Amino acid sequence: MKIIENGGVCTPLGFSSAAVAADIKGNRSGKLDLALLVSEIPCEVVAVFTKNRVKAAPVVAAMEQLKKVAKFSGIIVNSGNANACTGKQGIEDYKTITNSFAKKFGHPEDRFLMSSTGVIGVRLPVDKIIKSFDELIDKMDDEDDEFTRAIMTTDTRPKKTAVLVETPKGVYVIGAAAKGAGMISPSMATMLSFITTDVAIKKDKMQEILSNVVEKSFNSITVDGDMSTNDTVFLFSNGLSGIVLTDDEEIRQFEEALLYICRYLAKEIVLDGEGATKLVHITVKNAKSIEDAKTCAFKIANSPLVKTMFFGSDPNWGRLMASIGASLIDINPDTIDIYFNDLKYVENSSLIDPSLEKKVHDIMLQKEYEIIIDLKIGKGSSSVMTCDFSYDYVKINADYRS
Repeated sequence: MKIIENGGVCTPLGFSSAAVAADIKGNRSGKLDLALLVSEIPCEVVAVFTKNRVKAAPVVAAMEQLKKVAKFSGIIVNSGNANACTGKQGIEDYKTITNSFAKKFGHPEDRFLMSSTGVIGVRLPVDKIIKSFDELIDKMDDEDDEFTRAIMTTDTRPKKTAVLVETPKGVYVIGAAAKGAGMISPSMATMLSFITTDVAIKKDKMQEILSNVVEKSFNSITVDGDMSTNDTVFLFSNGLSGIVLTDDEEIRQFEEALLYICRYLAKEIVLDGEGATKLVHITVKNAKSIEDAKTCAFKIANSPLVKTMFFGSDPNWGRLMASIGASLIDINPDTIDIYFNDLKYVENSSLIDPSLEKKVHDIMLQKEYEIIIDLKIGKGSSSVMTCDFSYDYVKINADYRS
């Protein structure tokens, strides 16, 4: 596997994209806010969606499309408006836009998907989006920088990557782009991710792999513990490399490459967390089960008190202990060890030496570090990526709609 410098969704064969400023929010900001991703030939598509019980119209509609449509031509993506909590009209707006684009391409209805992110409770400006079609077509090419910028909301930078995978049958490419900075929590977040590949693989196997990979990447991060209405990860496969993956080793190699892609993007999302200044890996090991370890890791990672402790670089290990107990998993409260990177700070639930505080403080000043919680009662382990809470998190979200 080789990382492709500046690679993205258009790096695999047959994919092209474009983006325009359609004034989705009506504030005439001139920001790119409408993007189109198209495949030269129809694609197999699989996806993983938010588990939020309040699902946005594009999530509901896309879930239904994937059940009944065999292959897709591409996807329309807008930022600035989530098309969430818009009732039946939101679904109708989705269908009007996607079927209009399909008709303009000369393709059957339902061959285009749509994904949205932004403010909840406001209808999409359908006419603006449809009128932008010609401009999008004029700008279509195999560059994806503008696509990646158009899908951003409170993100401070684009997030994309691509890898080339070598096999005895030849080479294929996986490319991806994502957006996300806030409302990031397990079961994904206010994040969207679009993954493309020119390799072919059975659809049911591709769905299984994507679901497994998302659990280990996008579902193992948190910024603020909030779950969005619009989270979606799409994987588009057009097979234009001519390579069909069939045996177990080929499929394992594909899953490994896809996991790299998703973990890279997941890390970028946490690094770009709203107002974040630190990336912290929380690892819980030797729990009774993997599920217990993950529950505990997320309880720590989502604690506002712990996250402000990260911001202040304060070795207040008592907050970690309190969160461990509040996770309500099985523990022995008297035998817990805590490490900061490889420095053991707490042994059997007691501070080893107050003189270590300066060393821990220096670790916490770093941009990225790890906290390891050893529960010593089993073999279950899990890791979560999180970030700190800074003053800017409040500022960004207090003014989000403006």
